[in-house]
Amino acid sequence: MGPHAEGSGAGGAVEYALRFDRKHKVLLIIFGKVATQASALSTYAAVERFVGVEGPCSVIADLSAVEKVEVTGDFVCSIAWMPHVIPAGKLRIIVAPRTEIYGLSRMFQLYRGTKSSDVHVVHTLEEAHNLLGLESLSFESVDSK
Repeated sequence: MGPHAEGSGAGGAVEYALRFDRKHKVLLIIFGKVATQASALSTYAAVERFVGVEGPCSVIADLSAVEKVEVTGDFVCSIAWMPHVIPAGKLRIIVAPRTEIYGLSRMFQLYRGTKSSDVHVVHTLEEAHNLLGLESLSFESVDSK
């Protein structure tokens, strides 16, 4: 994977960026200001490609920068039932500090149900690091193409 990557949508607005800590095998997805169905699907595809090259890893999806959510509950249900990109045994952590985003993230977690006990929703990156049992991570930009 290359040194730099960000996904973008219509108008070139940044939707997400991928960062990877090779030592601890943790992928960080940093979402942009607007969460849409298109950006969620684009991110899913980028993570799928990344894992295909780098192998299994834990994931932190950081939704801290999201200011506007343009997804429905039905869409959250549909993505919860999509095939796993991250294999069982690897943590999937969603950082969702805002109430609306936290609620949608919990909905995703609950729809996953017994399919995945490895999905956790937290309010801060510090909580995510604690779940991983790591004090510090060293992320580098990666190519999502």
